[in-house]
Amino acid sequence: MRNVSQASTTDLPTIPASGVAELGEDGLDPELVLLHQPPALRRHLTLGLMALVAAAAIMLVITLRRDVAYFFSRPEVQDLGEASGLDPSTLVPNTFVRVAGTPMASETVHFGRVLLGGDYEVFPLAGQRRLFVQVPAPSGGAQPTSARREFAGRLVTLGQLGARYASLQRYLSTSMGMPVSADSYLVLADEPPVSYSWALWLGLLALFTIVVDFFLLLRWFRPLRIDRVPERAKAG
Repeated sequence: MRNVSQASTTDLPTIPASGVAELGEDGLDPELVLLHQPPALRRHLTLGLMALVAAAAIMLVITLRRDVAYFFSRPEVQDLGEASGLDPSTLVPNTFVRVAGTPMASETVHFGRVLLGGDYEVFPLAGQRRLFVQVPAPSGGAQPTSARREFAGRLVTLGQLGARYASLQRYLSTSMGMPVSADSYLVLADEPPVSYSWALWLGLLALFTIVVDFFLLLRWFRPLRIDRVPERAKAG
């Protein structure tokens, strides 16, 4: 055991009496220069992954901007009256509204959400084709949709919903022959502003991810600053 310990101690670097490592002519510690650099491929993969995470979080914030704006909108419902007498030019998207009308059962479309789950129904109200209503599909002993005449919820256009409702818009237009476009209005019934608190928390989480990601990028990948020792200090 004594021989092993003696052999191992002889391999250790020599420490000057001053306690400070001697630097080379270029101001660098020669022992640090001999250390292996981290693999470039791993470094580039880490940098790319972090940039991808930051880009995804930024896209999520952009996607949620209207949902968060609706959460902070006025909680008082705006009564639009009968759907058959609506003037589309007076409608303000992303507001909490209430509209009255008879659901058109023969033109109802049933669909489900893959990510969020749940089944829904979309239909126009009698006497017009400019405004549609989305309600959760009744289940069990719930009141059928045809028995309702008033619907309160978030007013949006199909274009504002983006790709999430592109297939629904296409189905209403091509398969059912309805005059549907990106400017058509949709009332997301039973969704008041307070129900969008999830968008606020998800947006804050995305912003936090962006800040932490950029902080780590700047901290881990910034060039190291090398302070060269003055000639006078080395001589001393």
